Amino acid sequence: MENRYKCVNCGAAAGALYRTYGPSVLKLTKCDTCKGLVDKYIEYDSVIVMIDLVLMSKAAQRHIIYNTDFKIYWKLFIILMMLETYGVWKNDSLFNIVVTTVCDIRNKYTLNTTHILPESYQSKCRGWEIEDRDAVDLFIWEKNFYIQFISTFIGIVIFIVSVHVTMSILRKSNYEVSIKRIIQCFSLSQTSLLLTLPMLVWGHTDTPHTRLLHYTLVFGYSLVLYYNVFYVLYQGPKIFIVVALLMSNCLKYLATFHATPMIRQLLK
Repeated sequence: MENRYKCVNCGAAAGALYRTYGPSVLKLTKCDTCKGLVDKYIEYDSVIVMIDLVLMSKAAQRHIIYNTDFKIYWKLFIILMMLETYGVWKNDSLFNIVVTTVCDIRNKYTLNTTHILPESYQSKCRGWEIEDRDAVDLFIWEKNFYIQFISTFIGIVIFIVSVHVTMSILRKSNYEVSIKRIIQCFSLSQTSLLLTLPMLVWGHTDTPHTRLLHYTLVFGYSLVLYYNVFYVLYQGPKIFIVVALLMSNCLKYLATFHATPMIRQLLK
């Protein structure tokens, strides 16, 4: 039998999750490598699985990635991409706080401004200056949302490609990972963005430093979640995962920083 499943404990390949011995008799399969149950979660309620996912359990992540169909990953991908877009479009995200602070753009979310960017980046900074929402036509703001959506999508594509290419080069093995599975892992990791919702919805009166603290904690949680999920996917050395994630995040945000003003300029 084809080893299409994975043991949630050790990650070894398995041919089946359970065996049936009659209409009402079912026995979970044991892993040949670690001697534990291949997937204990097939008997668990979905709420328990969700709790373990929030707690970043590698066993729960292997269960979702390898031992379930996970057909809604593309819906999750689109919804979370729109949530990330909304945060940037609303000028209310960790990325915006960094951009407005570094680029010396004054608004209610700006911290102490700096002047560390070279002159060549000043034109890009001006592309991030947002006019007063009440003074701009609604259709212009709608267009800006679509522009930001495209820019966010470009950043996500660069992130996924750079992670995969980096891991393929560093690992130097024949272990193949499908694009579908990479997107599934990315969608699972992106669920950390849901923790930004309380600040986006109810945090209108919070100070910039409070917002910075909240978004920094969410970003830290997100990095750890990405690390766990991609470790489960690539099964490579931990240092390679860390290097790939740090480099890919830098490329993603640099691409978003440059793409947004460029697209606005093209659509003028």
